[in-house]
Amino acid sequence: MSKYILIIFIMLFTLNNIRSQTRWTQNYLEGQDPFACDIIEHYDNGYLLLGTFGPNYPSVNWLIKTDINGEIIWNKTIGSASTVVSFQEAESMPDGSVIIAGGTYYYGVNNSDPLIMKIDSCGEKEWCKVFIEDGNNVSYAVEITPDKEIVILLRYMNPDYISDRICLAKLSNNGDLVWKKCYNSNDPYIHNPDAMDLTICPDNGFLITGLCDYRDPEPPHYYWIKPYYIKTDSLGNFEWETIIHKESKNPGGIAYSTVINPDSNYFYSSLSHYYYDPYQDAPAIAKIDLQGNVIDIYNVAEPNEIGKLVEAKFISDTTLMANASWGYESDPSPKAIIIDTLGNMINSSVLLDNIWMAETEVTFDKKLLYLTNDVDQNDNFSTYLFKLDQQLESDTIYTGQFNYDSLCPYQIVSDTIVQNNCGLIVGNEEIYYNSNESTSRLLIYPNPARESFTIEIDNYQANESIIYIYDIHGKMITNSTIAKNENLTQINVKDWKKGLYIIKLYDKNGTVAYGKVMIQ
Repeated sequence: MSKYILIIFIMLFTLNNIRSQTRWTQNYLEGQDPFACDIIEHYDNGYLLLGTFGPNYPSVNWLIKTDINGEIIWNKTIGSASTVVSFQEAESMPDGSVIIAGGTYYYGVNNSDPLIMKIDSCGEKEWCKVFIEDGNNVSYAVEITPDKEIVILLRYMNPDYISDRICLAKLSNNGDLVWKKCYNSNDPYIHNPDAMDLTICPDNGFLITGLCDYRDPEPPHYYWIKPYYIKTDSLGNFEWETIIHKESKNPGGIAYSTVINPDSNYFYSSLSHYYYDPYQDAPAIAKIDLQGNVIDIYNVAEPNEIGKLVEAKFISDTTLMANASWGYESDPSPKAIIIDTLGNMINSSVLLDNIWMAETEVTFDKKLLYLTNDVDQNDNFSTYLFKLDQQLESDTIYTGQFNYDSLCPYQIVSDTIVQNNCGLIVGNEEIYYNSNESTSRLLIYPNPARESFTIEIDNYQANESIIYIYDIHGKMITNSTIAKNENLTQINVKDWKKGLYIIKLYDKNGTVAYGKVMIQ
């Protein structure tokens, strides 16, 4: 009997040892054309992966929860064919909920609007908000503040595309708008500023990372792309701006993202660093103090035809993991790299023979996650997750037990989250959609409209009410009194400008119902 026990023990030990030595790379949603956008570590040491089905004009997105070994626990589909959403970034809240930010085409014909959604710890939509503007805009970045509120980076919030190109908005944990502010520089040589990333600073202010066109100080005064930064306080008030190579002729670049070092005394910003004589790029990292002074710029590799460093994160006080690309146009494969704070290359590894830069994350036990995409000859995408150790070798499988989704009292199922009934933010005001089907509704048709449209009031009785119609900037365009027992009114729009209009039904108790119409 003891002989059989010994054999079984040896077999179990061998199987466990083999499993613990298994090295993994995960491939998600195979055959469904997935394109990954972001990865974060969740509160229970599992991972949340955010992406879309196909990279061009997506109608739906996906949010995957995995265990520590990258195995799928649940998979949420977000959106529908009629809502058209594209999420770009996710952040985890202390209560296990998730904030995701991106854009939606639902409220415009040829343009998108910034969209932010909160998904609770059980994977259900808690609320969503859309910033309605007459332009093509989307949010690329979101941060959670120490007071558990949400700050979202907004772009192109004015239809002239000249002013209000970079803005921030703060929402409460319940999704209420706290403030929204835009940043227009007084420097006459700054043109076309744009934002790429948002970082919370040690003083609880915010650093916006991006780029601008800046005029060469010497004749013939060409404009060059330069790394550009805006620093605000915790209330969103402007404090300073910095432009790298502002006083230099020719050199420029793009700043993609910024992190704070563990001592909280320097910014480290990931760049593509341009050289124009001859035209060459290098992946680089800029060291900037907390007052916006550029300490130095360190090239991570030799300048080549293609070179950029998109995202770096600290592993220790002196080392960072990053994803970077350099080489000639025929060989631009991105690489997983480890560098020190002077930009010296410690290690590098090619993960896939592809052109897509990876999203990155450092885990609680200092392992390195790289989430990237590949495309086949039929233009169908695949999504891969690599987990590496600090030698950039594939990590081993964990055999310990983890309690996943412990903040949810029931098992989370894989299903669909529809982006609907979102609160709309127009200018600095919120207009809420009442999702209670037992209350009054406005039926608007045809929608979109060209010459006129009809408003039908469903499930409503009152002595008298008034319909107000506003443009997207909150300006009232017209109003119409609705007599008792009337439920139809027609609006002539032959002379109206094209765009989105907000319709609100009021009675003596306040807002009764809300709607929207697109004029073409």
